[in-house]
Amino acid sequence: MEKPLDAKELERKLKKDQKAREEEKKIKAKQKEAPRLQAQAVSDGGGAKKSDKKLRKKGAMDESPEDFIDPETPAGQKKLLASQMAKQYSPAAVEKSWYAWWESSRYFEVDAASSKPPFVIVQPPPNVTGVLHIGHAITAAIEDAIIRWRRMSGYNALWVPGMDHAGIATQVVVEKKLMREKNLSRHDVGREKFLCEVLKWKEQHGGAILKQLRILGASLDWSRECFTMDELRSKAVTGAFVRLYKDGLIYRAHRLVNWDCTLRTAISDIEVDHEDLAGETPLEVPGYKSPVQFGVLISFAYPLEEGLGEIIVATTRIETMLGDTAIAVHPQDGRYKHLHGKYALHPFNGRKLKIICDLALTQNAVLNMLITPAHDPNDFKVGEWHNLEFINIFTDDGKINEMGGFEGMPRFSARTSVIDALKNKCNSIRAFSCLSFVLVPHCHNLGSFSLCSRSKDVVEPMMKPQWFVSCNSMAKGALDAVKSKKIEIISPQYEQDWYRWLENIRDWCISRQLWWGHRIPAWYVTLEDDKEKDMGSYSDHWIIARDENDAILEAKQRYPGKKYQLYQDPDVRDTWFSSGLFPLSVLGWPDDKPDLSTFYPSSVLETGSDILFFWVARMVMMGMQLGGDVPFQKVYLHPIIRDAHGRKMAKSLGNVIDPIDVINGISLENLQRKLEDGNLDPKEREKAKEGQRKDFPNGIPECGTDALRFALISYTSQLWNAIRFAMNKLGDQYVPPATIAVCSLPPVCKWILSVLNKAVGKTESSLEAYKFSEATSSIYSWWQYQLCDVYIEAIKPYFNESQEFESARGASRDTLWVCLDMSLRLLHPFMPYITEELWETFSFGWQEWTNDQIENEMEIVLDTVNKLRSLRPSTDTYERFLQTAATIRSYHSYITTLASVSSLKILAEDDPTPLDCATHIVNKDLSVYLQLRGALDTKAEREKLRRKREEIQRQHDALSQNMNASGYREKAPQSKQDEDTRKLAALLGELEIVDEAESKLDANN
Repeated sequence: MEKPLDAKELERKLKKDQKAREEEKKIKAKQKEAPRLQAQAVSDGGGAKKSDKKLRKKGAMDESPEDFIDPETPAGQKKLLASQMAKQYSPAAVEKSWYAWWESSRYFEVDAASSKPPFVIVQPPPNVTGVLHIGHAITAAIEDAIIRWRRMSGYNALWVPGMDHAGIATQVVVEKKLMREKNLSRHDVGREKFLCEVLKWKEQHGGAILKQLRILGASLDWSRECFTMDELRSKAVTGAFVRLYKDGLIYRAHRLVNWDCTLRTAISDIEVDHEDLAGETPLEVPGYKSPVQFGVLISFAYPLEEGLGEIIVATTRIETMLGDTAIAVHPQDGRYKHLHGKYALHPFNGRKLKIICDLALTQNAVLNMLITPAHDPNDFKVGEWHNLEFINIFTDDGKINEMGGFEGMPRFSARTSVIDALKNKCNSIRAFSCLSFVLVPHCHNLGSFSLCSRSKDVVEPMMKPQWFVSCNSMAKGALDAVKSKKIEIISPQYEQDWYRWLENIRDWCISRQLWWGHRIPAWYVTLEDDKEKDMGSYSDHWIIARDENDAILEAKQRYPGKKYQLYQDPDVRDTWFSSGLFPLSVLGWPDDKPDLSTFYPSSVLETGSDILFFWVARMVMMGMQLGGDVPFQKVYLHPIIRDAHGRKMAKSLGNVIDPIDVINGISLENLQRKLEDGNLDPKEREKAKEGQRKDFPNGIPECGTDALRFALISYTSQLWNAIRFAMNKLGDQYVPPATIAVCSLPPVCKWILSVLNKAVGKTESSLEAYKFSEATSSIYSWWQYQLCDVYIEAIKPYFNESQEFESARGASRDTLWVCLDMSLRLLHPFMPYITEELWETFSFGWQEWTNDQIENEMEIVLDTVNKLRSLRPSTDTYERFLQTAATIRSYHSYITTLASVSSLKILAEDDPTPLDCATHIVNKDLSVYLQLRGALDTKAEREKLRRKREEIQRQHDALSQNMNASGYREKAPQSKQDEDTRKLAALLGELEIVDEAESKLDANN
């Protein structure tokens, strides 16, 4: 028993009764006046229209403004509609109340026990850092269109909502807020209180995100809503870590990571922005009062041992020479062959620097290369190959440590001190602009540098003990899944990115030195008799467990009878680790729940192309490793939304647009007020404000959710107006037929149903192929150019109350009903609000109506109409006469209506052509002539004929070239050759018609 359906039917009946009562007086008034109007119509044919206009005017005068205003709808109930349809479309009025009813009726919820075939989408969880922007809106619009279409197609369609805790992003935002409002750091308030502040932020902004999704019409199953740090997801994340560790896929190592000295944490590659330098460049760096210079190549000399002289080296990071442990030379450079295997001496501490040969590192270098294995990714590899010493010279906050010799100095401030110290040692220091070199060393990346997208600090490669995921074996499985088409990536061009990334994958650092996130489930055992007491001193003292109780039990088993202390690793896991588990964890993994067995793997993942590796690949690797199967069958990657200047939308740039501001409209003043309330630094805020003043000088106008989703702002009004026309022509008492006898319909009705059938097929096939623009274009083209421009205009003469058109009038009403019914069905996945509003009146079935013959005939008719329209001069206000061929005799009324001509005369083949006619060629068998009152513009007519000749000649030449091409006769099917021959003959026929028209034009002048 489906209670919501019973309630719906009951409410529909009550509403119709109410509407009938409200309209009763007006209907009776019209019925009383109808006989008088009919009598007048009989006596005066022209008076019927006049009286009808008077009646409509009288009805309009009787209208009350309240008739067009929707009554207030109680929360969660089906929307109450006004007795009269508003004359103008208002998105705010139309989109009100529907979502609350959908949600309270539980239309979006699914049952794992359903017999329907499942179709599943897991929503990419938006970050809880703030409100959604327009990039999230495209994700919501695409996914909602997919899920609504599948739901309407009979699937058990599940769309799972979720939210990501966004570890580093959220922590940075809350830290800035604390500093701005209370002048406190997280260390000032402590870990527990700081986490309380983050949870407050989450509740505030998480609620805003959920509200945005509802306004956008996202038909998510809210009963399954989840958060990456809720209890069930936290259980899954911990379980995954423990299992991967036991499988030998998680390990702890001292490796090079991206280190942010401001945030004091390792960061992901996706949080690193690589910036190019165009020469010597001063940059603002957090913690430094003056800009720091980048892009300057500095060379200096290292003394060689045994009195062998010196060797010139170069670097753009002179401060990192404090950690140099080798010098690389080109193996084929004769100047240094005598130094192979020798040593240089560090000028500050006498440390020996081995001179090594490395072709890959030095083949494009201008000068010899310094090797700093602990602070450069390329040097790190060289250090491993040549077994070099790894010396870390920086503290976590970016100061020189005791190993560097300039202890306590900020890294970029130390540059000057290092240069001065070198000058004091010897007079061999030299500075060059990077523009002086054509080829530059790549070990320190002279032409670019890396910034953290969160803090804007320069990223420092640093050696740190961290937890890593071994990715090679899992990456192979992900590669094979795409190659075997077990996972289809749409569009296929992204497959090469997939292969390139996964074939060159590195182990994944999942440690983050943050407080907000999933704590790493690793406990370090410090034994009473350990000589070293620091955490991590002994690699075999780590215990991986689900909780502290399990860790204590294992410690007792591992160290029986010994005294010890347990300390949990203070680090948290990379946010992408929990996100990578999302397709599993949202369905209840690791527990064996009905959702997991029914809905895993999901049907499609829809997301942005920029996170194909960072998120999509990791979901595939972890899903296959832990879930035993790929997490989804298809991956649809949508383009990235950018601002007017080509920049990606980013909260840190202040260029994000809230989709609700596009839906409701917003003034420039309020846009700028939002920036004031945000977390941008003052300088960035002023830049963002200036950008808003340029891009939105008058603010953003209201467009509504449906228009934003469909991205055709004017389309909603056209839809609304067409429905109003239909309601007027159908009338309040119209009852749709159970079936339509297509064979007895007028030709234009057969035609519109036929092209509708094809539009439905095209829309369905486009959605199946995830070609959303083609789907929306198919719907829009049918609605605008065939239904509104042709059919509705063509049937208007049927509604002039003449008995002559009684049968056609009824047929056109029924056909119009079917067209509007199917239009709303087609549009609903893309424009849910307006279609729901209009569905109250239109809801009936459809049949198979495709009729190729009718379509071909109408194509000729419409081409004729278009040619006639093009012939009419813009200044011509006289009546015009149409002459055309006998093949369109049965469409006489449609041509006169659509082409707006007063009369139509059909000429036989031997009839003479009237003088002073504008001419156009429809095809080889049909030409049209438009007779004008007044002089024919001979020059304009010659120009039209010339253009037509060139067009036909181009087609003729191209076809002739193809038919004369080598191999055409042997390879082209006979049916293709016959068709081409017919086309060629038709083009020659059209050229003859142009010749004839030109000759007649010359003869008449």
